[in-house]
Amino acid sequence: MPPARSSLLILGFLVGLACLSGPALAQPAAGLSDDAKLARVITLYETGKYGDCVKAFSGLIGAEPRQISDPDVLERARMYYAACLIGNGQTADAEEQMRAALRQNPTMRPDSLVFPGPVIDRFLQVKDALKVELAAAEAKKREAARAAAAAAAARTAAEKRRVARLEELASQEVQVEKNSRWVAAIPFGAGQFQNRDPLLGYLFLGSEVLLAGTAIGAMVIQLDLNARADDDPPPDPADLNPKLDAAHQTMVIATWGFIGVAAVGVLQAQLAFVPELKRSVKKPLSPELRPPAEKPGVSLLPMAHPTRGGGAFGVVGRF
Repeated sequence: MPPARSSLLILGFLVGLACLSGPALAQPAAGLSDDAKLARVITLYETGKYGDCVKAFSGLIGAEPRQISDPDVLERARMYYAACLIGNGQTADAEEQMRAALRQNPTMRPDSLVFPGPVIDRFLQVKDALKVELAAAEAKKREAARAAAAAAAARTAAEKRRVARLEELASQEVQVEKNSRWVAAIPFGAGQFQNRDPLLGYLFLGSEVLLAGTAIGAMVIQLDLNARADDDPPPDPADLNPKLDAAHQTMVIATWGFIGVAAVGVLQAQLAFVPELKRSVKKPLSPELRPPAEKPGVSLLPMAHPTRGGGAFGVVGRF
């Protein structure tokens, strides 16, 4: 092979190798971390290869899906991308990357030791122009956080109420009491009290006790007056007989009144008879439903007191 032709082949091989090595630096290798992917492209910015840097960042974060997912790394990547765009004369595209970074983190500020003055100045201009939008976004974020906190508090309160209600229901037991027709046939309001109607029960009880007491009292008075008739000397009939008649009439009226009221009370108790009554009673919660008991804390306190010829030191603990 002629020497000239051999030299051309070697030169062509070297040029091809150089062309392959350039893009390889701009394309991050698969499987690297986000920080490693960004570090490979940053070398293009640091060496002033802004055109290659723009191409590399375009493939890294400029298209979907992005090759960088970490928010912090993505924020730094946008700033480096913007710096490369400014260095390549694409100021409008650089501002768009800055706006995207600010929307992601309104409080961000690029390091002036890393980026030159023109990049920092452009960033501050973009941030100033986005001030209203960023303030609104921040307010919206705070409002969303407050709403989320309020919703969480409401859910917690609702859950506490639900658990309290479940504990209340679990601690209640329904007991059924069977009523008796025989009890309903007893006077003095027994049937009304059994039917859980205390107002009527006390009404019949009071009325019947009053009438029965009146009848018994009148009978005692009548017996006492009859006993006086055998006294020596006997009392004046004109004075004794009216009293006997009044006591007898009172006894008869009170007796029939008692019989009538008692009959009405028994009849009412039978007509309003309630076969069974249900009532809730408290019972202790079963162990598996009780809230877990708090374990006592452990505390240690130093102790010292003087003794004859010296002192004593120790530690008092609670477990």
